[in-house]
Amino acid sequence: MNRSNMTRVIIFLLMTSVAIFGGCGRKEVLPQIYEEVLEIPGITEEYELLFVADSHISLCDERDPDVKEKAAQRYEMFRSPLGKGADETFHNTMEYVRIEQPDLLILGGDIVDSAMWASIDFVTKELENTGVDWVYSMGNHDFEYGQEYYSQRAFEEYLPRLGKISKARDGYQIKDLGEFIIFLVDDESNKISEEAADALESMFNQDKPIILVTHVPIEPHLDQTLWQESINVWGADQDGNSRVLLGYHSCYPDENTARFLDLVFADGSPVQLVLAGHVHFYHRDGLDQRLIQVVTGAGFENEMVRVKVKPAVLK
Repeated sequence: MNRSNMTRVIIFLLMTSVAIFGGCGRKEVLPQIYEEVLEIPGITEEYELLFVADSHISLCDERDPDVKEKAAQRYEMFRSPLGKGADETFHNTMEYVRIEQPDLLILGGDIVDSAMWASIDFVTKELENTGVDWVYSMGNHDFEYGQEYYSQRAFEEYLPRLGKISKARDGYQIKDLGEFIIFLVDDESNKISEEAADALESMFNQDKPIILVTHVPIEPHLDQTLWQESINVWGADQDGNSRVLLGYHSCYPDENTARFLDLVFADGSPVQLVLAGHVHFYHRDGLDQRLIQVVTGAGFENEMVRVKVKPAVLK
């Protein structure tokens, strides 16, 4: 695998270093950051993107009394290695973002762990305080609510609650940064919407590079280490397939998802890089000979990815 365009620098200061953010006197632990460099032919500027997923913030107040007990249980499930709650870890991460001032903050799903008003209000305030432009795609937990999981009620009643922080419509959204595009697809129970597949296909005629953001990682064609590790961590289904990836030996794609994946892998595809989350561990490998996928570790464990996008140097 060609790693010449990638620098993996792990800033692993969880146990050894602290930084004081914002002059407020609070000592905060720096995030563990995985560095990725993407060189794109034809662009003229450099860009910095920060990518966070799977924070699983579970805050509940009197507005959502029916899920208070579940929220308390979930809160305890998603503490950092140092025992911090997911909300405190997210606050620390956003303080880092505020200081760093990237060109774009990308939130890759499961930032909130149910569509509870307290969680949504907290995340909204934290994002607004960064002063940074952001995009937010949906994971498999963002708009669940109690026992409502991808139900009609979840889509109709709880998904709209996230309208303050996500601009997704019909299962996808597009962020045009001028020289390239961030294309985000929402997870719809391990499926991609027809509208998202149509939108990606239309991008082939625009001659703009794409960074694809998908909550559920794509099963690689080239290297099976992600597939095997996903089974080691999350187990296999009754047929021995991965339960947490999209692909033909994983969560088997329906017609629209299969068409979407074919477009990602197609010759001449504008997709230059895939960013994903969901599995709660970092992984980087080739989806095929051309395309790299970077899976970030969990936000609640204080992990994130920085992507530096640069003009390709002609040789």
